[in-house]
Amino acid sequence: MALSGVQKTVLICAASVALVLGAIIHKVTRPVPFDPSALQEAGMFLFDSPRPIPDVNLQAASGEPWSTADLQGQWDLLFFGYTFCPDVCPTTLADLRQLSEKLPAETREQLQVTLISVDPNRDTPEQLATYLDYFNANFAGATGDSSELAKLAKALSIAYIEPDTSNENYLVDHSGQVVLVNPQGEYVGFIRPPLKNDQLAKWLPRVMAP
Repeated sequence: MALSGVQKTVLICAASVALVLGAIIHKVTRPVPFDPSALQEAGMFLFDSPRPIPDVNLQAASGEPWSTADLQGQWDLLFFGYTFCPDVCPTTLADLRQLSEKLPAETREQLQVTLISVDPNRDTPEQLATYLDYFNANFAGATGDSSELAKLAKALSIAYIEPDTSNENYLVDHSGQVVLVNPQGEYVGFIRPPLKNDQLAKWLPRVMAP
């Protein structure tokens, strides 16, 4: 049955209204783009595109093998340091514990904090496990061969200097930023110290939102 002129006009108007409503709904419901200046004020820097992380083989604080496959399935915060560090490492881990406590429960459950030790000479799995338990029983740790550590550190723009281990009380110079990894196991940004936990607790759930 042929449509009359009035019916055609009504259908055209209805289609136009639907298009306008669809555009409005999309504009309202789509995620608001992150303001880089606001993120940077919080100390967080996100890349325009995720960066791949090479395969590495380390040993976890649990004694089990640890690889970049362990970075998949959840968001990760990686911090490179060592258990004999006198200042930056305990301060950062205490800040990460505090940050974790400030996050909503659903965000906290999707986030894994891991210390990558750049001191495999002293940081045995047992030493790592004992040290991390002091801060948070859910914090993970890993270390391993210097070549594997160097490969991972380079991919994540972490600088550290291998120490002279002939001195029993040697220190290890290393970067202090916290690396952010998405559930696909990709390097997506970093957090610059000192950690601004009140601001980060506001932004991390948004960054981690699906």
